[in-house]
Amino acid sequence: MRLHEFTHGPTNTPESNLTTALELIRNRYKDTKTPPKISTQSLINLVLNTDKTFNYDALVAANESNPAMKNIIKSFNKDYVELYPAGEPAEPEQTNQEPDEDVVANMANAAAKKDGAAGF
Repeated sequence: MRLHEFTHGPTNTPESNLTTALELIRNRYKDTKTPPKISTQSLINLVLNTDKTFNYDALVAANESNPAMKNIIKSFNKDYVELYPAGEPAEPEQTNQEPDEDVVANMANAAAKKDGAAGF
């Protein structure tokens, strides 16, 4: 199915068609080391196939109003739209885990305290 074959229905809004276009672009780059990037005008032209009123201002509005766009679009300007790679979260997950050496040292200290030893 091609992007221009989508019709406007309750689920095929210009914003949903933009999301579909962005996901198609991200998936084309998924097996490469190149970050997904497309010219802004090319992206607009893709969405224009489904919505004749889509323009740069509509892209800006969609990015500001739709939280899902924050997980797809890394950055954009009038020249290029850079996307997050497919399957990669927008922001790296933060963990509260300590490095392995610290974990081992903490376990050793806890065991030593339990046995009444001075610790490390």
